[in-house]
Amino acid sequence: YLFISTLLFIFPIISNAATIEFGDIVKNDNTVKYDIIYKLEENETPEDSITLSINTVNDNLNYELFNKISGAQCNLSNCIIVTTTVTATTPVATITVTNNTENEIKDAKISINNTTQEKIFSISAKTVVTEKPKSNNSNMTAIKLSVGTLDKTFDQNVTDYTITGIKDTVNSITLTPTCDNCDYTVTCPTGGCSVSNKKRVSLETGANNVAINIISEDKSSNKTYMFNIYRGDIITSSPYLEDLKITGLVLSPKFDSLNNDYSVTLKDDLDKLDIVATPEDPTADVKIKGNEKLKIGENTITITVTSSDGENKQVYTILVTKEEEETTTKKIVVTKINKKKDNKWIVIGIFILAVLIIIISFLIIFKKKKKKNKKKDADENRFNTTEELKKENTDSLNILEDTRREMDNEKKSNVDDALDDLMKTKKLELGDLDLFN
Repeated sequence: YLFISTLLFIFPIISNAATIEFGDIVKNDNTVKYDIIYKLEENETPEDSITLSINTVNDNLNYELFNKISGAQCNLSNCIIVTTTVTATTPVATITVTNNTENEIKDAKISINNTTQEKIFSISAKTVVTEKPKSNNSNMTAIKLSVGTLDKTFDQNVTDYTITGIKDTVNSITLTPTCDNCDYTVTCPTGGCSVSNKKRVSLETGANNVAINIISEDKSSNKTYMFNIYRGDIITSSPYLEDLKITGLVLSPKFDSLNNDYSVTLKDDLDKLDIVATPEDPTADVKIKGNEKLKIGENTITITVTSSDGENKQVYTILVTKEEEETTTKKIVVTKINKKKDNKWIVIGIFILAVLIIIISFLIIFKKKKKKNKKKDADENRFNTTEELKKENTDSLNILEDTRREMDNEKKSNVDDALDDLMKTKKLELGDLDLFN
């Protein structure tokens, strides 16, 4: 704290043993108050008045002197206080010190008559110191290794490194990252090595994959740096992989550096696999192709390893068969069922409306059919009556025709008979009767 000395000199115009002392301190935010007590001994008579004077320096603190007897502000260098009415321990004045600075706590000192009556205290600033905003930076700015050497100069924008130069007799390494007020975790994502004390890694002989995840101070972002650490001698200028793993999947057949063809079955709905291809030579170039936008069915991923001298090359192939995710189908079915449940009342309403339409249509058709049947019956009755009349008329005509014929036949028969009779008579008259016998 900045120490500021403030001397309060009080010159009482008294001739007896009366004293002036500090009362209790009162603090409020950036303000400190002290009462001034005019203290009399037993049976002592006060003087008519005392004069108080405060000497200050330019310390950016504000001083005020208040006369409690008169009830008015007092001049700092010349404050006359009437004391004839005070009792044995009466507060006659109040000193107020205020710190109006921003973000700076100040020290103050008040003394009485240059005696041992002295007060030292701190006064808070007018404005409270605000907390610095937390950083969202998740970059590693440097890395310290207890053993070994990085394959290239560290760069916060480069996230893959190889560490070599570790003897086989050394079984651990300590990795100490540097970052901006951040937190971090050290892990072995592919197994093998192990981590203790947050940054000490126990190494297996050969390759060890170590990940350092940097977490920003405000926890809003993170960034992972990968270190391929070799314990013991490494094979140089090799175009072969030392290990090949896919997170969450099992290669078929089991990895063998001399076998170039593998297959896996993917049941999850992933567009990309987490492939860790570790070369025998950490300086070899490894390129992976075909590991993006995996589709349902067969997908081919190639891993090309080129030796550090560029002379040799090996291509490893992974046939990925991606199956349709069952969970997705179930979700679709559930969604359809839910939609059906949501539309239940609509379907019921449509069904009721359809039934009503069918009933009304049936009634209309039935009514029309009944009316048509009545008309048909009337037409049939009229037809039958007409046919009967026709039949009766036909019968009458037939009777008449038969009667006519009978009359004609009878008439003809009578004429023939008359002629025969007449001829017989004539023959008799002629006497040729034998001829007719």
